[in-house]
Amino acid sequence: MTHSREPNIRTRRLGRTELKVSEFGLGCARIGGIFKREPAEFVTLLSTAFDAGISFFDTADIYSQGESETLIGRVFRGRRREQVVIASKAGYILPSRRRLIAGVKPLVRPLIRLLGLKRRHVAGAVSGSLGQDFSPSHLRRAVEGSLRRLRTDRLELFQLHSPPFEIVAEGGWIEILEALKAEGKIRYFGVSCDSVEAAQAALGHSGVSSVQLAINLLDRKAVTVLPRAHEQGVGVIARECLANGLLVKDVSAVDVTKYTRSEGEATAKAKQIELYRRTAAESGLTPTQLALHFVSQLEGVSVSLVGVSSLDQLTSLLSKDFPIPLARHTIPHFP
Repeated sequence: MTHSREPNIRTRRLGRTELKVSEFGLGCARIGGIFKREPAEFVTLLSTAFDAGISFFDTADIYSQGESETLIGRVFRGRRREQVVIASKAGYILPSRRRLIAGVKPLVRPLIRLLGLKRRHVAGAVSGSLGQDFSPSHLRRAVEGSLRRLRTDRLELFQLHSPPFEIVAEGGWIEILEALKAEGKIRYFGVSCDSVEAAQAALGHSGVSSVQLAINLLDRKAVTVLPRAHEQGVGVIARECLANGLLVKDVSAVDVTKYTRSEGEATAKAKQIELYRRTAAESGLTPTQLALHFVSQLEGVSVSLVGVSSLDQLTSLLSKDFPIPLARHTIPHFP
């Protein structure tokens, strides 16, 4: 399936930066890895997204032990490089066993295929809890490592990866990021947040150009951040726009309790999801279109991330769900 670079996916400005970004960006957490697919398949996926008009690619140094960045660098070198915005993140530390896997992936892949192993079979062998390090020395090493894997001389956007509120508020990371910015290794920096409180703390620092937050129909807490971000000219990157797939999957085939804290909450969310599916049908939209429309039309959201791990998923998204009709729709709200 071939897509030309037509304006089905509109372009926006990331806050008050000079960066022009596609309205929808590709979340690259599942790009790479030793299961199911070969690197060439991810290369095709990234190229297809680019050809369809996606210009914003969000990755991190730990995604697939660095392979996500490596594959992005392989695809977006040469003339393509000037046409994309690459955002990466750092702050997590991989345990030693996971770092070891990163170095032997070419050898491990064929063995896994030969033995028919699945992710659950080997998870224990390469597990280990992630640590975090937001020290100046680590952040410099992380940025320089990302640049090498991405085969580029600069990152358009560098983000702290899920720092605790206290780290964000204290701001000890700002000086090194300003230095990296002055050196031309990053153009702008921001914070990928796991809480509204961390995002509000990030907005308290004048050098921050973006915040990234989970925003979707089932989780609207982060919407409270948007007015202040918009007023300050800070771009907002919305992730988990499909609520980990809950908004587009058949509820009868999904264990909603895995995503909730109680049976009562699971029951309530299942009812919400069913209502949103009916609303989508009545509006002539797919569930994906409704979910993405809700996030992308929020004032202050610069780019909404969609995450896919296969070409089939991407082509299905492009053929069925883009472009999203521009008319506004009434979307039920739950407290």
